[in-house]
Formats: sequence, C-alpha cells, structure tokens
Amino acid sequence: MYVVFILIVSVYNVFILSTTALPITCPSSTGEWCQTKEIAAVTKQCTSFVWKTTADNDRVNFTIYYESLCADCRQFTITQVWFAYQAVIDIVNLTFVPYGNAHEVYRPETQLYQFYCQHGSDECYANLIHTCAIASYPDIHQHMPFLYCMDSTFGDVETVARQCARNTSIDFEKITTCTNSRMGNQLQHIYAVQTEQTKPADAFVPYVTLNGNHTDEIQDLAQTDLIALLCNTYKGSNPPARCKKTK
Repeated sequence: MYVVFILIVSVYNVFILSTTALPITCPSSTGEWCQTKEIAAVTKQCTSFVWKTTADNDRVNFTIYYESLCADCRQFTITQVWFAYQAVIDIVNLTFVPYGNAHEVYRPETQLYQFYCQHGSDECYANLIHTCAIASYPDIHQHMPFLYCMDSTFGDVETVARQCARNTSIDFEKITTCTNSRMGNQLQHIYAVQTEQTKPADAFVPYVTLNGNHTDEIQDLAQTDLIALLCNTYKGSNPPARCKKTK
C-alpha cells in the first residue's frame, strides 16, 4: 500500500507540473506503472520500490564454507571468488562461512565454546577474525576486500589482519573487540552449527552451495569457472555485461 501511495503522489505531481511531458498514455492500473521505463514517469520510485525488489529476488545465492588457512580455500578466493565479485556481484548474494573442518567443545566452566581447527590455533584465530569482520561490516563491499587481502597475504595472522584492515578501511580495533568478546565466540558457534548442518563431515573445503543446493557438478563448475556458473544460474532480465560474454 505504501508503494502504491508513493507512486500515486509522484505520478500526480508529474502530471500537474507538465502534462505535455508525457508523450504516452499512463495506464489506469497502478500495477502497470512500472512495467517499462517508457511508461514509468516516476523512474526513481520504480527503481527504489519495484525494480530493485524484483532484481533482488532474482539474485543467485552462493555460499562458501571454508577455513581461513586452507590452501585450497585461499586459492579459490583468489582465483575465482574475487573475480566473480568484481564482475557479477550485482546478481549474487555472496555469503562466507568461516569454519570448515573445525570442531567445537562447550566449556561449562567458562560458558564459552572452544574451537579446534584443522590448521591449528592460528587458523582458529583467523576464522574468528573473518567471522567478526563479516559481522562488523556486513556489506559485501566492505568485508570482501578485507577477506581477499587476508587470503592473498601470508604471514603472522594478526599482522596480516592489521595490514589488510588498514588497506581496506576496516577498523581493526572494532574487530578485536569482537574477537575478544562472548559475542564473537557465539558468532563462531553459529557458523559451526550452520556448517555442520550443511556440509558432510567428510567433505573437503571449500564447500559451496548454489541456491541452497550442493552437487559434485556445482562444486566442479564453481572451482573452474565461477562466473559462468553464476551467470548461467541467473534467471533475471538484466544480466551484467560479463554474463553476456559467457553465452
């Protein structure tokens, strides 16, 4: 109802200000006002309330289950995910789940979870940094460059994280507050549960899902040509230019 109201007010104002500016007949049904850009005299409102919602609904959901110091995971981010992010992020909901093949134990004496990671305590710390970066900066355009920087830079975990934070306008003190808190511990636990509910215990990482599904074919295509996989899965009416090159 609010959307219709905004469109009604806007069309009315356009009509009053300049009747002659509308060379076509405005449909009588409000449901038809945003059907095309030629009809939509109120393109700003159509973009905000109708076209954007439709585009968002058409997005491909792609989730990566990984661990921060896994060589294959880092390679996947560097060679596939980063380029897909740059080329087709407008059609993808890209989600990172930093946990992988770790396992957790609840400690009643501290009321915290203790994590054990495949590549040792450094990886547990790096996983937590990734977790807190994603939570503190949920916009993909904020945390993706930071995660990419960490994956493509080798060295002491905290040194690398601080350097990458500086390079990507991330406040590392904000991340540290999270990693040292019960909230950070709980966030990592949430990823543990999500991973255990989705990824088979014996599956390697990175482990990916496409619109909630995982198959060997999806996994193979993601690791060989992620952009093509995302473009071919996208069913919306406005694919990015890069998708047209994959046809």
